[in-house]
Amino acid sequence: MFNIARNKYRLIVQICYLRQWVFIKFIGTHSEYDKVDVPTVDLF
Repeated sequence: MFNIARNKYRLIVQICYLRQWVFIKFIGTHSEYDKVDVPTVDLF
């Protein structure tokens, strides 16, 4: 998890070190983040 814009938004990413890729899984406010199950978050 990363805090963005002076802690206004949160970002969840998945990192694939082997391929050197970063997948953005979630971007949202703190209230939206509270509704997400972080280990299983998926945008699809």
